[in-house]
Amino acid sequence: MKVHAVARVRLDADGRVTGVDWGPVNTETNEWHTEPAIADVSEVVAALRRGDDVFALFPGKNGLEPGRRFRIVDYDNGWETINLDGPPTHDHEIHDMLHVEG
Repeated sequence: MKVHAVARVRLDADGRVTGVDWGPVNTETNEWHTEPAIADVSEVVAALRRGDDVFALFPGKNGLEPGRRFRIVDYDNGWETINLDGPPTHDHEIHDMLHVEG
């Protein structure tokens, strides 16, 4: 199982995640294995389906700080995206993350 972190998200007009800036992380050192890269949300969905952990990073006093895990959201029309797992947390929701433009 790999661990990935999402530093930024791209949201559509309805607030759904369509893309990310993400990469694999070393959980012992809290450093990137490789530099984060822009990817379609389908890559995150595939990683979650493989059993990988994917965490959100939020801006904090000391740079980006880890938050909750992501989970897959399936829509009736077959579309898939991601959202944060667990109950809402003040200032640590999708819209509070840094954003990928475009």
